[in-house]
Order: sequence, then structure tokens, then C-alpha cells
Amino acid sequence: MIKGPGLLPSSGGKAKKLVVLFHGYGSNGENLLDLAHYWSPLLPQTEFLAPNGPDIWESHPSGYQWFSLKNFTPSYVYAGLNEVRPRLRDYLVDALAERNLTPSDLAVAGFSQGGMVALDMMFALPGLRGIICYSGGFYPPQGMALPDRSRPEILLVHGDADTVVPYVSFQEAEQQLKESGLYPQTLTCSGLGHSIDEQGLKTGVKFLATLFGQEQSEIRMKQQ
Repeated sequence: MIKGPGLLPSSGGKAKKLVVLFHGYGSNGENLLDLAHYWSPLLPQTEFLAPNGPDIWESHPSGYQWFSLKNFTPSYVYAGLNEVRPRLRDYLVDALAERNLTPSDLAVAGFSQGGMVALDMMFALPGLRGIICYSGGFYPPQGMALPDRSRPEILLVHGDADTVVPYVSFQEAEQQLKESGLYPQTLTCSGLGHSIDEQGLKTGVKFLATLFGQEQSEIRMKQQ
């Protein structure tokens, strides 16, 4: 069973939107929940979930993984995504049903391996509203067309000094998405390695606020 920590809406009311965060390879949901603590005051009606990957990390039992990455090759990544996709689809469908929400109320965000998973969710859940991929890559499933109803808004964020998931992965992802008829928003973080900086955090929350229809003036006021 996929499960992990979460953060209820800062408004104290019922969740009207949902953001699910996918951690990186060998990490855990609690680690990525830091994004939720940063974003929540600016998205008061949004609930955040940060599930742990379904498998214990193959390099050490201290963390989790979405799939094996012993070999970081395209064929290995494709196989891993194919395996985890139906499990995450069921998790997201159940999470939405429990809150009486629809895919249009949902955005997913991920870092590194979690970013790859986040982008893959457009093939799992038609109608998904938005995706943020931090320091990840795009591996569209071979032989699987993007559902007609799945045209999410997408934000790609990557450091140009990343040596773990090289910056070229960001450039390739942007090109592949455009070839699929999707035109992502992009942010290159100059001098940043395999990490998320404050610029990336701020761009992410502005993306979500626009996605969910929150006025940007309200965001600016709260950031002052």
C-alpha cells in the first residue's frame, strides 16, 4: 500500500484542491513535504500529500524508491514507470474520491525520480490539471498515446549545473513535450545542482496559484 505524510489546508476547511508530491530516489515523503509547508500558506484551500515510494530503497533501508534505478538507462526507466504507473493511478483515484474531488482539482509535483513519475501521471490519469517536474526527465511510455482529455499544464524546473540528472534531460523533456502538443513553462536555475532553490519554490507556487485560479495579487501580498 502506498502511503505517507500530508498537510491539511491551512484555511482549516475542506480541501478544494489537492497536490501530491513525489520524492526523489532514496528519499521519503517527509522530505518533500517541506514544499507543502512553504506553499500551503499561499494556497490555503489546498491539501498536500507526500506518499512514500512503494519499495524500500535498494541501496539502503533508510529510504524509498518508485522503481529500481540500478541502471539509469532509458529501457530500465521505461520498465520501472510501466510497473509503478497503475499503482499510482489507483492511489490518486482513491485520494480524489475520498475528498470528493476530480482530476481537474489535482496537481502533482516531483523531484528527480519523482519528477519522472509526476510527468508520467498524464498517461495514467486523464484530466490531471497540472504537473511540476523538478530536476527530472520525461520518458513517455512506448506505444501509449496521450489520452485526448489529458492536456495538463506543465512546469519544468532544472539547475544547469545538475550532474545527477544532467541539464540535457530538461532540454530533451521540453522538446519531447512540444512534439506531443504540450508547451511547458520552463525555468532554468543558473549555477544550481541537483536541488530546488528559492526561485524554483516561488515559481512553483505561482504556477499552482494560477492553475487553481487564485489571484496573483493575493500571492504577492502574502509574500511581502
